[in-house]
Amino acid sequence: MGEAVEPSLMMFPPADRGDAADLWLGLGDGEEPSNRDRLIALTMREVALVGPASFNTATVCDTLGISYPMVNYYFGNRDGLMAEAAHATYVRYIDKLWRSVGAAPRDPEERLRAYLRAHRRLNVEIRGWGAVLNYPIFSATISSLLEERFGVDQRRHFELNAARLARLILDLWEGRVSDVHYTVDDYERAELLGQTDLLEAVAAVSWATLGVAVWNAGRHSPSRGVPELEQLGEDLVEAFVEDIIRSLRIIRPTEKPPAA
Repeated sequence: MGEAVEPSLMMFPPADRGDAADLWLGLGDGEEPSNRDRLIALTMREVALVGPASFNTATVCDTLGISYPMVNYYFGNRDGLMAEAAHATYVRYIDKLWRSVGAAPRDPEERLRAYLRAHRRLNVEIRGWGAVLNYPIFSATISSLLEERFGVDQRRHFELNAARLARLILDLWEGRVSDVHYTVDDYERAELLGQTDLLEAVAAVSWATLGVAVWNAGRHSPSRGVPELEQLGEDLVEAFVEDIIRSLRIIRPTEKPPAA
């Protein structure tokens, strides 16, 4: 898991916290985004670095040279800014997951492996957002605004991600690579999310990968300092990925006989 990652597959361009120039190129629609878009982009990266509790709007305003009242003008308050940045982070996360699949060799197992690895890696990159996206009770006000303003679109992207994972699993079972270009408005929902055995596999893989991603991204406090985990952490995660793929091959459903 220590291999180099193409910058286009990263959540944030490689740049230090004081250099925002590369951030606009990676997050915005152009080299000169609006002040509103700059605030969202820099908030995405800042919360990923320090977490929601330590995030201070003054930091991003000072970096951008924007007066503090502009946060209230554009977003209502700090929580409104964080809610919008959380949604933008999630949408970008879903996009980067699939881009990682597209960059993998055209082999069903390699594509699924790329998805699983990217899932873990991207959760590390957005680790500060984990409390907002995975534990909404920890940031109830932000989560309430996120649901109110973006709840429908969040679920649309969640289902899109589930459908893409379902396609990867189905391709593994059938030994093929499907050239699909799913969007939130165009994917085979009934086929991919309507098969019980496939949906069970999607759920099992999602829960398993989310668990290891959260454990790894959050630097699980009780297990810190355990020598075996410190030394074998990367190898254990990679072995876990291989176990998931091996398990999927074992639980591949048998072909049902044709109806009489």
